[in-house]
Amino acid sequence: MSKERWEEIINVSARLFSKKDYRATTLDDIAAELGITKAALYYYIKSKHDILYAICKTAINQYRQGIEEIVNTEKGSQERMRDIIFLNVNIFTKSGDIINVYLSEEDKLPPAKRRYITKQRREIESIIRSLIEQAIEEGVFRDLDVPMITRAIFGMTNWLGKWYRKNGEYSADEIAQIFYDLIMRGCLK
Repeated sequence: MSKERWEEIINVSARLFSKKDYRATTLDDIAAELGITKAALYYYIKSKHDILYAICKTAINQYRQGIEEIVNTEKGSQERMRDIIFLNVNIFTKSGDIINVYLSEEDKLPPAKRRYITKQRREIESIIRSLIEQAIEEGVFRDLDVPMITRAIFGMTNWLGKWYRKNGEYSADEIAQIFYDLIMRGCLK
């Protein structure tokens, strides 16, 4: 199977799941959108859950890769926090359907596959918490409830999938800057 064809299956499926809902989208819908038969689609997958799992893995891997690149820089904690917020916002401009499906449909995964995705998400959250703790230790942030701040950051950025539009009033970078300002004003010492 070619990488391009697999990415097309993922992107088309994510768009349909995002538009129609995971449960309402059939393999016939996906095959029709791809211009292939359902039988041909089975060459690539075993079930619709396989596609959902691939979408969730794609989302979590994109995010994790971005987070790790940011955390492994020599920048200070405040600059890395800014980069993470910009990553959170800008990932919607690059992979909006994939991210939206991951955020809204992850719970439809079979338990073993959901555990893997949940483990990855918790590891990412742990990285963010460590960065916030570092900012507190350095005296950049005041003493805060680290898990709550982490949830607030994800809550702000993950909600973008419900209202963000590429041709909207603000660009992704402008939204990221507003979010960054809000978070920093609330956290800075």
